[in-house]
Amino acid sequence: MSGKIAIVIVSDWDQKTKVISGLKIAKRINEARQENGIDAVEVFFYSGGAKVLKAMPDEVDQLLNELKQRNITAKACINETKALGLEENVKRHAMQLEFARDAFSRYAVNGYTVISF
Repeated sequence: MSGKIAIVIVSDWDQKTKVISGLKIAKRINEARQENGIDAVEVFFYSGGAKVLKAMPDEVDQLLNELKQRNITAKACINETKALGLEENVKRHAMQLEFARDAFSRYAVNGYTVISF
């Protein structure tokens, strides 16, 4: 296997369908990892996407729990998280924090395919 996929959530609640779709596609890609040759699936919340973590409807909360149960890495931009006071929400979902510039550089260096929602 050699494929790596990063799902970057940049949409805010004004585009709820995109947020939900991004989380669901991460889950679905992960389910078919073996047969499709995918090594890693990661979700990264940035910009408007970080705001989604502030007031999560049950559907998003459930999807984040499902990602965690399936060992899908979920990360959020450290600057956005701190600016919005979201540390507790991030911690509750066992998400990791990373500077966006570092995450995006890592994606480029390590050959990730990046899909944004």
